[in-house]
Amino acid sequence: MFVDKIILEDFRIYYDYHELNFSKSSKKNVFIISGSNGFGKTTLLNSLVWCLYGKLMVDVDEKFRKEIYESGGYKHFAIENLNKLARENGKLSYQVSITLSDIIIPSLPCKEVKITRTFDVEKGEDSVEVLVDGMENELTREVGQEIFINDFILPKEIAKFFFFDAEKIVSLAEIKSIDDKRNLSKAYSEVLGIKKYEDLKTNLEDLRIRFKRNSASEKDRNKFEELQKEITQFKNVIQECERQITILQEEKASKKRSSEQYQEKLIREGNTITVEELNDLKKLKVKLTEEADAIKAKLTELLDLIPFANDEYCSEFIGVRIKRFFSDQLAA
Repeated sequence: MFVDKIILEDFRIYYDYHELNFSKSSKKNVFIISGSNGFGKTTLLNSLVWCLYGKLMVDVDEKFRKEIYESGGYKHFAIENLNKLARENGKLSYQVSITLSDIIIPSLPCKEVKITRTFDVEKGEDSVEVLVDGMENELTREVGQEIFINDFILPKEIAKFFFFDAEKIVSLAEIKSIDDKRNLSKAYSEVLGIKKYEDLKTNLEDLRIRFKRNSASEKDRNKFEELQKEITQFKNVIQECERQITILQEEKASKKRSSEQYQEKLIREGNTITVEELNDLKKLKVKLTEEADAIKAKLTELLDLIPFANDEYCSEFIGVRIKRFFSDQLAA
């Protein structure tokens, strides 16, 4: 899969129409986009994630989840993406388009796929269009645009392994949680082509289950159908719970933002503390939290030495370490 073209219209710092073409060549197949800080490199990267996933970008990486949360929910986040100059000129929408080629979709041979996501500020919602070889396709209409992108273009679970900045490389090398390891394994499977064999295995298992079901007694078949109905009901309940969680998370983010605005308003009206002083206090809180974590880490290190305290030399050594530790804290 290759990115042939990217089009940005009034997305953040990209005012008006910007088109980037990546012409393929047998000798030049790597493109490097360079620029000073603040010139739009990260914005370009974020535009690709937004174009592909929209509000689902919260599931791509914790960075996007945090950014959307701090903006007061996806709607506020998306509204702020409109270029300021475009807003002043009366424009009420922006869009990002990606054209992909050499893409392999099972049972759908094609030369290119074009994905365009548009956000309407007035309505507060976005829309996505997927064109296969320049036309709408029955498969995209049948499964839905968002599901088509996630299932046939790039699953959101592995997108963070394709869209990341330099700082992310270190964190990728140090992943420890089971979920992150599972997602990394899934990314490797996608890239190496292992997934098609996993899909084949799943299909064979489903086929085996169908054969067993057809050869089972009527009593067993009835019991199986009842269990299938229960599974379907539970899946529907899970989907509804996930939908409610999403709504509540957006509501929480929106209320958090409103709370901060009211807090700043009270400070301005009460004239007891300035907004700058409040921000300084927030920064101090973060700094003190980091220092507290560092102190806890040092204490843990000292506590690990306690089992050796019976030895005279070790006891003396530990005593020196503890005295030095508390001396450092008093000096700080």
